[in-house]
Amino acid sequence: MKSLIKPLVNSLGYEISRKAEKSGPDDAGVSDFDLEALEKIQVVHQHTMLPYSRLYSLYDQAAYCEAAGIAGSFVECGTWKGGAVGLMALANLAYGKVPRHLHLFDSFESIPEPDEAVDGTKAVNQARAAGAGTLGRLVPLTNFYESPGALQSNRDLLENIIGYAPDYLHYHKGWFQDTLPRDAGEVGEIAILRLDGDWYASTRVCLEHLYHRVVSGGFVIIDDYGCYEGCKKAVDEFMDREGIRSYLHRIDNEGRYLIKS
Repeated sequence: MKSLIKPLVNSLGYEISRKAEKSGPDDAGVSDFDLEALEKIQVVHQHTMLPYSRLYSLYDQAAYCEAAGIAGSFVECGTWKGGAVGLMALANLAYGKVPRHLHLFDSFESIPEPDEAVDGTKAVNQARAAGAGTLGRLVPLTNFYESPGALQSNRDLLENIIGYAPDYLHYHKGWFQDTLPRDAGEVGEIAILRLDGDWYASTRVCLEHLYHRVVSGGFVIIDDYGCYEGCKKAVDEFMDREGIRSYLHRIDNEGRYLIKS
């Protein structure tokens, strides 16, 4: 197994490491599921900036939802080029009995400005380095990513490369603050809610409109909890206000998830 998996991992730009924070899978005890997950990750890796740890965790969670019959849509807020939601689609195709509705919320331009009042030094420094403001305005940050996650990139991956049924794909284009109040009612129950909005305001509005649609036993994934102060603040405030005592599982240094009880 070692001889099979190491070249595959290296071909995706990851490395096997024995350090505490691994960027590729451990080189011992590799299972058939590990190889399957890596094969699916290879399909989407050019459409995502996520490290191996978060991609593997997501595929495992989506496959579990199918095997355990956890009802609801797969929803992602902040899709970039569609790699993460594409991985959930692949899990559905591999393990699901019927297609799931997939909901993609994104501006499909870039992320907005951070708010220097709540989003922290790292967010502010990154925005300023990109020549952007830090007042929390809903304007796209240019030069923040190598390229924006255009709607067509998401469509190409999901509809053409993966071949997911277009009738089950729902693209909600615009800022979360505009699309979520308008469209949350269309989503219905949620099995996986994946949040990748980076900033305080983006994370808060997603939780306010979508968390209570997540079914018991479903997953809420917060990609930037350990990365940006504003994201962590929004999650901590929401959980405290709603009396949510679920354990935040650590995926890696930045990613967290909880299982809704």
